[in-house]
Amino acid sequence: MTAPGKSRSGGAPAPSEEPPTPGFTPFVVGMDALGALIVLGMMIIVNIDVFGRWLFDSPLAGTFELTEMGIVAVVYLQLAHTIRVKRLTRSDTFLNFLARVRGKAADQSLRLVFNLAGTLMLGIIAYGQFPRLIDAWSRGYYKGNVGIFTAPTWPLEGIMFVGAVAAAIQFLLLAARNAKALRGG
Repeated sequence: MTAPGKSRSGGAPAPSEEPPTPGFTPFVVGMDALGALIVLGMMIIVNIDVFGRWLFDSPLAGTFELTEMGIVAVVYLQLAHTIRVKRLTRSDTFLNFLARVRGKAADQSLRLVFNLAGTLMLGIIAYGQFPRLIDAWSRGYYKGNVGIFTAPTWPLEGIMFVGAVAAAIQFLLLAARNAKALRGG
């Protein structure tokens, strides 16, 4: 068994050793897996489109629309898990320096502020996304060209809403752990 954050075989560091949150962690991991399946699906339709164009001079209708929507869906589906395992793009140089110079309390305080800011930002995104979801559902919005290919946009709007809410909750869980560490727990 390796220490948390240490490399197992000399490669990349081990994933976050955050304790699972009952009910929520499996949901987040499931969203991450669904995002991976969508990537696989996009790879398949793009290859079918390319080979259809090359071999039969006949592209697959809707490839552009589906991959465009799929990329956005993957980002929102995998965001909460990325935050959970602490793989969201960031620079810890300042935080590590602060921890060395000012101690663990200063480090945890700043991490608490960052996680609360993440909670607030994703909460704002979710708040703004909800009316878009309702509009897309009630008005029947779609992408594509009528008669060639159309896809409803409400599933993507729903994924964006759920992904933003899940990511905000994940940031809030990390902030709670930072607060607990500050209290000495």
